[in-house]
Amino acid sequence: MGRIDGKVALVTGGAQGLGEAAVGRLVEEGAIVILSDANTETGGVTADKYGVAFERHDVREESQWESLMSRILKQHGRLDILVNNAGIFTSCPVDETPLEDFRRVIDINLIGCFLGCKHGVRTMARNANESGGSIINLSSVTGLRGQIGGAAYSSSKGGVRLLTKTVAIENAARQIRCNSIHPGTMYTPMVEALFDSAGDAAPAIKAQIESQTPIGRMGEPADIADMVLFLASDESKYVTGAEMVVDGGMTTGLPY
Repeated sequence: MGRIDGKVALVTGGAQGLGEAAVGRLVEEGAIVILSDANTETGGVTADKYGVAFERHDVREESQWESLMSRILKQHGRLDILVNNAGIFTSCPVDETPLEDFRRVIDINLIGCFLGCKHGVRTMARNANESGGSIINLSSVTGLRGQIGGAAYSSSKGGVRLLTKTVAIENAARQIRCNSIHPGTMYTPMVEALFDSAGDAAPAIKAQIESQTPIGRMGEPADIADMVLFLASDESKYVTGAEMVVDGGMTTGLPY
């Protein structure tokens, strides 16, 4: 018997990386999963891989959230788990960041998460027997502290952190929990692409990252997927408004 048997889950940005890992882990533990992503080609392939439904979804568009939630209710009658994972990464000094780039990051990473919370709460509030649900927002360690080049990205992820706490406070009485996950440097396709672009310098960059991580390695998508599962399950039924830091110790402040 799985830890979340029969629960209905939506994972945004589930086509690859952390989102794909979350999809796979939730399926393993018995959830009925809907994978949404703006990338139809990759999203469709990943959905087929795990045997889940795929929805093309631009998280910036409120009308798409409304129609998606309507379809989920029509087909499944409820929503128990929402993983707001869709996001993009940029790195640029604040004085060189174009306004349009800053707005795009905020729109996808923060506005998209806000819309997910808004319509996730509305949908979960309709669950039978006032059973509530679990909203899981993917933030970052850069949502806890500044980062060189992180004017846009850190701002968006810091916003996700405090949005999460507000949603948690407002909806605790309705048994709708909301928590944020703060990954450190994870070895995802996005990071792999950054290493590829670095060429011969990639091994040195990787070694530097690992030297700044007390546990001695970069994180893996499975590390985040396991935290998603915990927050999705009834094992975390008394956890809401929390910051779940999964970073190998890099934000402990200890010299290493």
